Amino acid sequence: MDYSIRITKRQYEHTPLLLRMLGIDHEQDHVRRPTGFPVWQILYGVSGSGRFQVEGRQYILREGQIALIPPNCPHEYQSTEGRWILHFLGFYGNSCQKILYDLHLREAGVYHPARESREHGAVFLNHLAELERLVKEGGRDRHRLLSKELYAALLDLAQGSVPDQAVPAEENDTFLSDVISYLNEHYAEDIPLPALAEEFGLTPEYLCVRFRCGTGETLIYYLRQIRISKARILLMERPEITLKEAGELCGFHSPSYFGKVFKSITGMTPQSFRNRV
Repeated sequence: MDYSIRITKRQYEHTPLLLRMLGIDHEQDHVRRPTGFPVWQILYGVSGSGRFQVEGRQYILREGQIALIPPNCPHEYQSTEGRWILHFLGFYGNSCQKILYDLHLREAGVYHPARESREHGAVFLNHLAELERLVKEGGRDRHRLLSKELYAALLDLAQGSVPDQAVPAEENDTFLSDVISYLNEHYAEDIPLPALAEEFGLTPEYLCVRFRCGTGETLIYYLRQIRISKARILLMERPEITLKEAGELCGFHSPSYFGKVFKSITGMTPQSFRNRV
């Protein structure tokens, strides 16, 4: 069952953390969002597994694992083995980012229960059940009660989860893993396609074809996503640097081109993004 929670302007202005969407036992189809989604999202694997791509990294999201997706962050996910069932949360608020950062849930990716904290999976599911009850129950004070329960869910999630390791979409494909690792390590540098192909002993044409077959993205677009993801982090965490400097640190030597690519991927200019965070 999927729920959409209506939020008034007054509730948004006076509540630091707000639940916007809730999905319980949702049968997930293929989702591809090149410009991301406007709220924070948490996906919880109920059964089956799926390939999850975010910020230039790839994961396999399995039962009992959680994926965290920041607002306006390009991402894609789809089932790897038939029916894939998820619970999901969509939330936002004036203090949402600060709360998540304070809880060290600041990086997009997949998280799994720590070995000594297996009970936290059941605790998180209890929070979801309570959120669903409150959504169904309604009431004048519902948004405040949902906010309290959502904060408790995030608190328990942060205490019982550790980041998972990124993997290529096909776990046995070391070629994709090596290329993606290279792009993540050298994104700030010029990466001419012929030089990259030579690095892996392939022709540029075959490198591009093989990469796209494995990831569903062109190599150039994939690299741009990595660079813009790194730029978003710089713009959030280093207010002292200029937009030009942020672009250069992420491999963009032309400020106008940096702005053009940033807007094409996120839907906003670098300055607009910085003003929002």
